[in-house]
Amino acid sequence: MLAAWRDSPTRLREDAATEADLVRAGYRDRLLTELAQNAADAAAKAGVAGRLAVRLDGRGLRIANTGAPLDLSGVHALTALRASGKSAGTTVGRFGVGFTAVLSVSDEIDLRSVTGSLRFSRDLTWDALRQNDIRIPDTPADDAPAGFAPPVLRMAWPVDAAPADGFDTEVVLRLRPDVDAAALLDAMRAEAVDLLLELPALRHIGIESVEFASTVTDLGNDLQEIRVDGPADTAMWWQYRAPRARWLLPLRDGRPTVAAPDVLRAPTRSDEELSLPALLIADIAMQPDRRRLLPGARLAELATGYADFARALPPRDRLGLVPTPGFARSEADGVLREALVRELQTHPWLPVVVPAGVADRTVADAAAALFDPEPQAPSAEETSSDTEPSAPHPAQARAEILGDTALFDATPTDSSDVAVPTRASALTGLTDELAHLLDDVVGPLVIPELSGRGRSEALGVLDVHRLGLARLAELTSGLERPPQWWYALYDALEPFVVDPLAAEELGALAVPLADGRLVTGPRTVVLDDQLQVAIPVHWARLVHPEAAHPLLARLGARSATAEDLLTDPALRAELEDHPDDPDTADAVLRLAEYADPAALPSWLGLIELPDADGGSRPADELLLPDAPLRELLVEDAPFRPIDPAVVEAYSAQALRAIGVGWDFSVVVEADPTGPDHDLDDEDAWWSTLPEDPPELVAIRDLDLVDEAAWPEALWQLASAPRTRRLLTDRDGYTAWWLRTHARIDGTPLGLLRHPTDTEFDGLLSTFAVPGLADDAAAMRAILADPAVITPELAAVLLDALADPSKTPTPEVVSRTHATLAAAVAADHLDLADLDLPDRVRALSGAVVDPAQALVLDQPWFGLALPPDRLVAGDIDTAPELARLLDLPLVSESVTAQVLSAGRRTTWATEPLGVVLRQLFSLPPQTGELVLHDDLTVRVHGAIEITASVPWWRDGDTVHVRAVRPEAGGESG
Repeated sequence: MLAAWRDSPTRLREDAATEADLVRAGYRDRLLTELAQNAADAAAKAGVAGRLAVRLDGRGLRIANTGAPLDLSGVHALTALRASGKSAGTTVGRFGVGFTAVLSVSDEIDLRSVTGSLRFSRDLTWDALRQNDIRIPDTPADDAPAGFAPPVLRMAWPVDAAPADGFDTEVVLRLRPDVDAAALLDAMRAEAVDLLLELPALRHIGIESVEFASTVTDLGNDLQEIRVDGPADTAMWWQYRAPRARWLLPLRDGRPTVAAPDVLRAPTRSDEELSLPALLIADIAMQPDRRRLLPGARLAELATGYADFARALPPRDRLGLVPTPGFARSEADGVLREALVRELQTHPWLPVVVPAGVADRTVADAAAALFDPEPQAPSAEETSSDTEPSAPHPAQARAEILGDTALFDATPTDSSDVAVPTRASALTGLTDELAHLLDDVVGPLVIPELSGRGRSEALGVLDVHRLGLARLAELTSGLERPPQWWYALYDALEPFVVDPLAAEELGALAVPLADGRLVTGPRTVVLDDQLQVAIPVHWARLVHPEAAHPLLARLGARSATAEDLLTDPALRAELEDHPDDPDTADAVLRLAEYADPAALPSWLGLIELPDADGGSRPADELLLPDAPLRELLVEDAPFRPIDPAVVEAYSAQALRAIGVGWDFSVVVEADPTGPDHDLDDEDAWWSTLPEDPPELVAIRDLDLVDEAAWPEALWQLASAPRTRRLLTDRDGYTAWWLRTHARIDGTPLGLLRHPTDTEFDGLLSTFAVPGLADDAAAMRAILADPAVITPELAAVLLDALADPSKTPTPEVVSRTHATLAAAVAADHLDLADLDLPDRVRALSGAVVDPAQALVLDQPWFGLALPPDRLVAGDIDTAPELARLLDLPLVSESVTAQVLSAGRRTTWATEPLGVVLRQLFSLPPQTGELVLHDDLTVRVHGAIEITASVPWWRDGDTVHVRAVRPEAGGESG
């Protein structure tokens, strides 16, 4: 080695740099890991249980191990960078480049073995270089280069020393002064458990007085239990050996649990971060420092056998091996997660329900027993001695079905009890009872233990078909089962109906009828007639008595409540086909006496009833006697009084409930799809909506109100809670129609301002209906809104601004101009559709000729120009205001020149500059500040004027009129 360095001094620097790089980068913080790997390789080579001991002897750290001692190949590996004495596939790399890790704490290393001992020393290497007159490159011959340190592990000296008693090899490290020995030992203790997991040939690690020991127990089914006993507690794992990897699950309270985020272990910890459910110790190609994978490493192959690992676990624990969705922690993590999911998706391991195998007779009798809580005792004929043995009594069958029997406790035990996940179905919350009923309807079906809500995510990753209640309900269509089976099914499904959504999903559940038909949807059936009197309801369907379970009522089956029967879709179909059927009208009106009017649909108004003229009309075109609505309508309104005989036969409450008029009627429809509700100008309102509303609730027949009656009509609308809330919905049809079409003294409501809104004070007329004017909560949404400028409102405001008879304040004028300009900027107004008045409102409040007006876009010009010539709004939207009014901007029409001389200074150095910034909340100013005793400017262009002003801006320069305070003021 010395000859090589003498012949090539550059080689010496390269060897030193390479060794230093390995210490600083590849083998930092890996001292115990690398020495433990050597110990494990030695134990495997010798065929003994490996033992590693670490102890501190003063400033010497001694690491001893059992196993094969140092041999010649090991010596060569130690002194040859990037070479290893590894000779068998079971070793990690014995005495290779990883031994460089010792240099992270020491420059003086003894390697003692029963076959001979070596010493590596930086000081001895320095002496050898000097004695052999070997010069360091780029350095004078007599000087040692600053920062250069010769390599330590390239030269070895034999020493006469033996390893500690009971050990075959010992590494003795003389710790450098900067190494914290206590912290080093603490770090080693923290690594010990992981090393015993990663290096199975190593069974015992002792660090000073702290002992760690591992034991392995075969559990059968190719599973092993690894137990690591430490000073404080015991850690346990289940291990499965796949063809290319070992997989470990930590145990908690005797149950396997998902591992925390970890790293790839190959076999010791690398820097490849993982988020897998189990620890992975793999046989995979790594870079020499074993921190990163070699490019092209075949990671996906490590997933082979992972499904077998899952199958080896108890059924209830298998889903724990499914990677949960989330961001991969590294590229390797992403590849492995995909490979594991693919392995799990394509192999049979997922536990599924075993068909019960119970005879049809027993199932039917058991279901009958569920329905009949007190079964009849067998007759004398059934118990006579000359009859054949009978099937189990229904009560006995019920006990067997609901008891702790194999029907519901079937647990996968062989290959017939598992399925490929992509071919299985799962019902969240599946119970044993329901699994038994569905085993021949849906299959293969994931066992109840793995069907809990907490397992849904894992099943989704596996692409297990998610069997929801809605799909289950669809599958019941067309099933031929006895009514008792249906009762048992409803009984098993009842715990699943915990909220309205679940009930909605079961909306297509099949229901057997008393006439033998099977119909779809509990909402279409009637369970029983619970009314006080019998009412012939010919549009309803009656459930078979032996299938009548309380669940059907929860799913919408009518229990003969008036509201349920009157909202039945079958009734609507009947009314659309035969609105004049007297039997239907009689039944509906008699039911309506028991119903809550607010719960009834508006289509009940289709029923045709006699009017006072002897004809017949739909109920919603009839009025009750003395109806207050009658006084509000135009003379030709299509309403007629109802036949008094009908009022005598049925109560006014029932007639009002089905739509006979008393006050304003409300149209309600969920999920409307278009303007097809026969509402006035509905198409125009619908076109203003960004999307279809989730529900339409609107007051109908507003177009039939006489214009002179609108004050009274608004009183009625605001007084009734069901219509009052519609007035407050600004985007709803009712408020929109009222703003657009309803008029007070000839003015649309949408062009009137509420008395408390001062935005357009002096421009718009005030809403002044006595009593209602103070009801801001109800009225504000149907009046002008400064935040919503429509073309109609904009036209009225422009006309009002041009009207000399109106006297708005300058502040109102400015705000109105700013509001209109903002609407232009937001493209809410099409200027081509607006007719501009021949006058504009100036800042002074005067109405002036547009030819004499300028839009103020630079506010300091407002200090010099006459307010009668300025039109002001918001400075930010001044260009839009100029476009709206077709006026020039001040900045485009005039220029200005500062005539007076001033003292030039800066904002930062002038006390007044600091005061002005604080007074007016100005941002930091970069231009000059010029102070004048008398600031005079001359304006040229459309307006010629000379004016004395307090403030002026010319580019970045600000001019200020400043009165100098007299010095020497009195002090208190």
